[in-house]
Amino acid sequence: MKKPARNLNRTRTERQLIRMALRGWGSDRHWRAIVELQMRGSPQTLELARSLSASASWRRRGLGLCIASQLRQHQRGDYFGSVEYAREETQTLLLAGLHDPHDEVVRAAVSGLGHRPHPDALPELLRLSTHRNELLRWNVAVSLGHYPEPDAIEALLWLASDPDDDVRNWATFGLGSLQEADTPEIRELLWKNLQDRDDEVRGEALVGLAKRSDPRAITYLAEHLDADCRVYELEAAEKLASPLLVDALQRIADDLNESEVSGYWLDRLNAAIDACRSH
Repeated sequence: MKKPARNLNRTRTERQLIRMALRGWGSDRHWRAIVELQMRGSPQTLELARSLSASASWRRRGLGLCIASQLRQHQRGDYFGSVEYAREETQTLLLAGLHDPHDEVVRAAVSGLGHRPHPDALPELLRLSTHRNELLRWNVAVSLGHYPEPDAIEALLWLASDPDDDVRNWATFGLGSLQEADTPEIRELLWKNLQDRDDEVRGEALVGLAKRSDPRAITYLAEHLDADCRVYELEAAEKLASPLLVDALQRIADDLNESEVSGYWLDRLNAAIDACRSH
């Protein structure tokens, strides 16, 4: 059996990890260094995040907020088990970062306040939902899914019609899957996005309608369930659990060459069949 690759970042000092993150900004190397720093929750790492966040360099400020956004502490004896560390202290740093003059630093703050929501962040997130920078709007769309307030839902409704495909995708996911609210406005937005030019937006809209047991999702699936359907369609069928979909799902299963199908897709197909048969 092949041994898993050793994670060398675990043996690196914080100074080495900071150097890696700054020199490879935006690269996989950059993010791997940040993840390692995030997993070293301690008074020393918290102070490091504070110091970086106060730097004159926008990259250092952004790095400090990236560390703060998911700072965690290992549980003793279990490297892969961890608990959130210094929630209130890091939220304070992230809230301040929303007012930074550099877009990349603001993006880091917005992202962090999705992982560690705070009600005081919502007015700024709403303001930033119309920002000129589509990457910043994307971060806002991701984060707003974790804010159940009516104003957050209104902003997601707006972002779900954004000209950028990725922004629409995440806003549709936030409305459809993360939010529990079920209003005529949300359903109509999801139905509209089921006709979107982007296939991921259509998939998220379908799952959101199925979550709300909208009968239009059953009609849509009855016409679109076939051997080329995606996990989105299968997940929606499972959520709807409608006997009306059993025949279409079973036809897919009967025609399968299972050796050509990924395990997860096949698992979702079987789960959808079981759910629809049980009702």
